[in-house]
Amino acid sequence: MTEKKVLIVYGSRFGATEGVAIKIAEIFRDNNVLAEVVDLKEKSDFDNFDNYDGLIIGSSIKIGQWTRHVKNFVRNMRLEIQKFTKPFGFYVCSAYAALEEQYAKVKEEYIPDKLTEFGISIDYYDAFGGVIDFSESSRMGWLEKKIMKIAGNQATGAQVEEEYTDLRDWDQIEKFALGFLDLLKA
Repeated sequence: MTEKKVLIVYGSRFGATEGVAIKIAEIFRDNNVLAEVVDLKEKSDFDNFDNYDGLIIGSSIKIGQWTRHVKNFVRNMRLEIQKFTKPFGFYVCSAYAALEEQYAKVKEEYIPDKLTEFGISIDYYDAFGGVIDFSESSRMGWLEKKIMKIAGNQATGAQVEEEYTDLRDWDQIEKFALGFLDLLKA
């Protein structure tokens, strides 16, 4: 039997979505599934997805929007995605997804509702918390840090003062990856 191969593409603003893509790929590799991880800032043109047994797209959320790289990828590849009959997954990272009362809203509004705008339906998707990074090495600018402080305070219910707060639930991410593996085996 040939080894399964999954394409994981992502758009990450501050690193949370990238970290999730890397973790999912690691879990796949530990389960003998090849995982090609692509940052859509680096490469966004694919002829088709015929060489893959699965496709996962990940995007960070900022002010209710996917990254422009993910949006452009989905827009440009929508016909190929619509024709793709193998397992297709999607995830988003948002500080609000870490808040129990916001999780379902984030998950639905930012994945199936947004994909519907492109004529794409999805059955396998999830929303994960983000990363709040106020450190000197942060990818965030001054205004973004201010916005993230507000979002982080709302998501955690407390004052976010630490330089680095990871709101991702790694057990939830592992369950997502293992669930996708089950789809590959079906």
